[in-house]
Amino acid sequence: MPIDHLPRRLRGPAERIRDGLLTDATALVILGAGMIARGISYSDIAGPGPSGHPAESWMTMGTWSIVWVAVGVLCLTIAPWHRTVTAALAVGAGVGLHLLWGLSFLWQSIEEHSRTWVSSIGYFMIVALVSWAVWRGSRTEIRVREAPHD
Repeated sequence: MPIDHLPRRLRGPAERIRDGLLTDATALVILGAGMIARGISYSDIAGPGPSGHPAESWMTMGTWSIVWVAVGVLCLTIAPWHRTVTAALAVGAGVGLHLLWGLSFLWQSIEEHSRTWVSSIGYFMIVALVSWAVWRGSRTEIRVREAPHD
């Protein structure tokens, strides 16, 4: 629903919400929430599980849980200051962990001739989507050019 169809008293707040959602803060919130959920899944809270790919065997699952949750919390915490170096580092850490997991699943599929490469697809998609969302800039910064008329 276009904002200009809302009652006048709601247009200002709706525009502020929209403007906020069109920043990299939204990418940080989505990335952070997903990483916290993944981190919890690696904790003892979710119950024990076997190591699924090489990266999981480098540290205990409890340690990986702490790493994923810590980066997720960093992403959520820094979201209001999404134009800072710390925010860029948080995005890099989040994307880096997803890339590591994707490469680890891919390596396992090569090593064991298995279909674990399928699991890497989701991780690589997150890497690609977050990178694209952050690199494209804010929607308010995009300039539309008129096509030349023939």
